[in-house]
Amino acid sequence: MVLGSLPAWLLSPFSASGQTAANTTPAKPASRARFGTGPTPFAVLLPPRGGSFDRAAECVLAGIKAAHSIDGAEVSVEAFESLEDPAGLAATLTSLRERGVKFVIGPLTRNGANSVRTLDSVEVPTLVLNLPEGDLPARAGSRAVYFGLAIETESRQAAAQAFAQGLALDGGRKPRALMIVADNRLAVRSAVAFTEEWQSLGGELSDPIEFAGDRPPRDLRARLGTPAPDVAFLAMTPEQARGVRRELAPQMLAWGTSQVSIGNSRSLRLPELEGLRVLEMPWHVEPEHPAVMAYPKAPAHYSVEMQRLYALGIDAFRVARQMNAGGASFELDGVTGRLRYDSQGLARIDRVSVAAQYRGGRPMPIKGPAGAN
Repeated sequence: MVLGSLPAWLLSPFSASGQTAANTTPAKPASRARFGTGPTPFAVLLPPRGGSFDRAAECVLAGIKAAHSIDGAEVSVEAFESLEDPAGLAATLTSLRERGVKFVIGPLTRNGANSVRTLDSVEVPTLVLNLPEGDLPARAGSRAVYFGLAIETESRQAAAQAFAQGLALDGGRKPRALMIVADNRLAVRSAVAFTEEWQSLGGELSDPIEFAGDRPPRDLRARLGTPAPDVAFLAMTPEQARGVRRELAPQMLAWGTSQVSIGNSRSLRLPELEGLRVLEMPWHVEPEHPAVMAYPKAPAHYSVEMQRLYALGIDAFRVARQMNAGGASFELDGVTGRLRYDSQGLARIDRVSVAAQYRGGRPMPIKGPAGAN
């Protein structure tokens, strides 16, 4: 696995398989759920049932419904299942416009975001819950804005914060980073984004250490080199990180994304990760955050990842409400992070995560300059 020469499919997060223009036919969207009686109709676009995104769709829709229960009195919401190829989405959006829908939330998958990106015109204001591949499209002819939990965004934020810490270590010397990367798609995408941001800042990089399975290479400590790197970036799961962290000096700066976070798990503690810094959402590490306290908790059976999608649904509805009310630019203290939008900038919602650090076996928010975003 060579990080610099990866096939496009490996770098494409949250993609739905089996949906192509060749095997789909535009059709009117099928109604899946309806709630609220307000005079302003919103629509939510979900992938068709029976695919690999059923659980994700359930979690996002539950989050939207939770947010609606708090501040959705003027809005009625109907969720639809829609094909996510360009022709299917174009037909769905046309149908919703004819129904008088004022705002659309979705589609959810990377394939859906890519399809929206190809459309010549999106006439109904639409908040796409993923980021398309490549650069964001020009705004001309499209009223689509993109918002999601892309691991790449967190990786770039981790690189920026780790770089600032590394500069402070030795009087402005360019810090050197080492990436330790598990053999899975999410980890590789995370490492690629970290690399791009780190190098754009002027940092130096050691050759990455890659491994498969849950155990790091036996010679990991020897491969760190002398002198050891200033920063280690761990692109892997929490279970994989347990062995890796033991091989790193306790004083070495170690960073990861939410991929290596156990969130707000009540049943799990990982003392082996003590000191590891991660990027997380307020939903998982700031229980006293005003927005986190304002909205219903996720169902008890939801896993950490399911809760992330539930939180995405909450913020998606809040952002949609703000945009529908005419918000040309705004900031929100969201449950997924600090959210920013500027209609004169890129067609996306910028999300800034919370810097956290493992203390006592679980990630806790970093207060003060070390946690500045």
